[in-house]
Amino acid sequence: MGKLRIAVIGTGNIARQHVEAILACGQELAGVCNHNIEKAMLFLSSFSGREGVAPAVLEETVFDSVPAMLDTVKPDLVYITTPHKTHVDNAFHAVQRGIHCIIEKPIDISLAKAAYLKEESERSGALVSVISQSRFFRPCERIRNAIEDGRIEPAFGIVNVQAWRDEAYYRSNEWRGTWAEEGGGVLVNQAVHELDLLSYFMGRVESVYGIWRNVNHPYIEVDDTAQGIVTFESGATATILVSNSVNPAQSAYVHIVGTNGHTLGIQTHGGVEINPGIKPSSFRAVNDVFTLESPETMERYAQNDYEGVTDDNYSYFYFIEHLKEMIHAIENQKDGMNVRLRNNIDSSLCCMLIAQGIYLSNKLGRPVTRKEIIDDSMLRLTNPTAAE
Repeated sequence: MGKLRIAVIGTGNIARQHVEAILACGQELAGVCNHNIEKAMLFLSSFSGREGVAPAVLEETVFDSVPAMLDTVKPDLVYITTPHKTHVDNAFHAVQRGIHCIIEKPIDISLAKAAYLKEESERSGALVSVISQSRFFRPCERIRNAIEDGRIEPAFGIVNVQAWRDEAYYRSNEWRGTWAEEGGGVLVNQAVHELDLLSYFMGRVESVYGIWRNVNHPYIEVDDTAQGIVTFESGATATILVSNSVNPAQSAYVHIVGTNGHTLGIQTHGGVEINPGIKPSSFRAVNDVFTLESPETMERYAQNDYEGVTDDNYSYFYFIEHLKEMIHAIENQKDGMNVRLRNNIDSSLCCMLIAQGIYLSNKLGRPVTRKEIIDDSMLRLTNPTAAE
């Protein structure tokens, strides 16, 4: 396959890291779109002269209308890096035209809209993947492989995220910290990667029981702290504690305990505040516990876990891995072969079911089932007033 023509919808901080991944993979950045045309022009112009970057020309490569860009540029693939609530709406424009999509996490603030997107992608044949770069960490792959190989059967999991975000962070974008635009707080933004890994390891969510609180961020509407208990279809369970209220920030981890007593875990953060695209972390995720192997063996593994990763490329290295997987999937689809995406729509919905389940459980004061969570999302989409 030759170069893919790739367009980017949304030109905020994280979009820059995705463009670096696009260029590192030898693909073509063919167009950008932002509702503010000046910002779109400045964004594309900032990559001027780089191999694979189209010139910044209004109505040819720079747009303030998604349909206009898609119909003019005719990309093979689009990245969607806009605010959460617009993800599915923008993806629909692409998928209806048969254009493949990579969507920044979370897939949307509405599970119901994501379900409609799945139906449309299946109809059109457009592939959709949601950013989940943590799944590409070798320490994560080690845990997933151990589960798939039957070396451990998950009995229960633990998610612990003790982070901090200050007022400046929430003031940096008008959509942050709002129900209408962000769709939640720490559950759907900062802890989404850990919740994603939990569901990646544990499987399909069956029920959720949880609470959320705003502990020390009175200037936001949403959760800065949440706790929950999740039951999975397998019968396994998990406990969750996630917070943006711990100052200074502490570590974050996901641990899986097996029916055989073995524990597998990954420490995803090391107590540093990060803001992707502005202040990336230098911490490297590590298997902080892995009792299936000896400490000496794990130390040897760890020496190779970040081969090829440098301080310069770490902020987008795993976006490269994600894009490579999508390119491979597109090639396989064209050749009539099976398509495997590490984080397709179904998979990406699992972590959102947990977050939305905690919100609904807190509202009702009881555990809620998977069906109740989905039904509530559908009600909010079709009749927002009745859902309140």
